[in-house]
Amino acid sequence: MLGYGRLFSVKAKRERGHMHSILVTVDDTPSAVAARRLAVALARQCGAQVRGVTALDVSDLDRVEPIPIGGVQHAYDRLQHRKKLAGERRARIAELPDVFRRSLADEGMDAVCSTLEADVRDGLLRMIETCDLVVTGRDAEFHLEAVEGVTPLVHHIIAKGCRPVVVSGPQWNENGPVLVAYDGSAPAAKALQVAALMGILGSSGARILSIGREQSAALSVAERARSFLALNGVDADLEAVATKENPADVLMKRASETGARMLVMGAFGHRGFREILFGSTTRHLFDSAPVPLFIYH
Repeated sequence: MLGYGRLFSVKAKRERGHMHSILVTVDDTPSAVAARRLAVALARQCGAQVRGVTALDVSDLDRVEPIPIGGVQHAYDRLQHRKKLAGERRARIAELPDVFRRSLADEGMDAVCSTLEADVRDGLLRMIETCDLVVTGRDAEFHLEAVEGVTPLVHHIIAKGCRPVVVSGPQWNENGPVLVAYDGSAPAAKALQVAALMGILGSSGARILSIGREQSAALSVAERARSFLALNGVDADLEAVATKENPADVLMKRASETGARMLVMGAFGHRGFREILFGSTTRHLFDSAPVPLFIYH
């Protein structure tokens, strides 16, 4: 029989989880700043180290543009303008690693920030192999410009990367429960397991939200998730919603109403996971969710 001290040790270990390294994309957009703050909070919660990565990517400015007939002067002016923008971006990117290191030093953490200068997307995937979790702003593209919705780079990280990803918008609530979107599918079950084992749920508890057409079926699904979390030392409340509404709309509404600090999700629906991951439902969540999304596939 385990003594009290042993039980306490097991509970503390479960709360901290098995996460040792967090990689955060470094940009200066509002979502990137929120992602950095979130990474710091998760590092404190789980006892992990934080590393940053940014990139000098001017490919969008270096591309060759066709010259219209009689438009030589216009093309030259455009070329000079793009060169100016590229120079400004290089200067700003050069500052980001120091800004990142200083911001984490202010939080009492030592951190490094790498700068990728070639083969950015493949280089980023190689760096992801060396961490446990990726935290990114949803508008990360290393172009230093805030955009609406999720960028192609973030899609690349989720689809091609080998680690769980937390995607943050420009706002983040440090308190509140973790909302778990659970439908009993294999992707949802895997996402819940990984989040629990990594310590993402912390000690503040979770709220399991199951959405279906029948209340009793949705409740049964949610009960299974709660049973799993109980075995991992996590208390969870249940909510079963019977509706024909778009699941994304229900999730965003409940995330706001409950003051959730994160939404854990795999997939929901009855089409293939890739269809769900990049389909309209999840895309709507990526673009508009009021809380960070924990994604694992």
